[in-house]
Amino acid sequence: MTSKSREYFTSLIVNSKNLNKKEKDILVRRLRGSTLARIGRRYKLTAERIRQIEEGALIKLGKKISQLLLFD
Repeated sequence: MTSKSREYFTSLIVNSKNLNKKEKDILVRRLRGSTLARIGRRYKLTAERIRQIEEGALIKLGKKISQLLLFD
């Protein structure tokens, strides 16, 4: 991923109103190359739980993007 793409997606995540702080942080850290295990240690959660939170956040983000595209 190019740095310009990473910057765009980071901005999209950070400015999203339908994600909570933890979800935003996890997605941004994953974009920057952090592992599930490393993020899990930060939050005292398993890598699997971080993966689940990441998956849910991506679904929320995808739904919001779809809505924006449909009603733009």
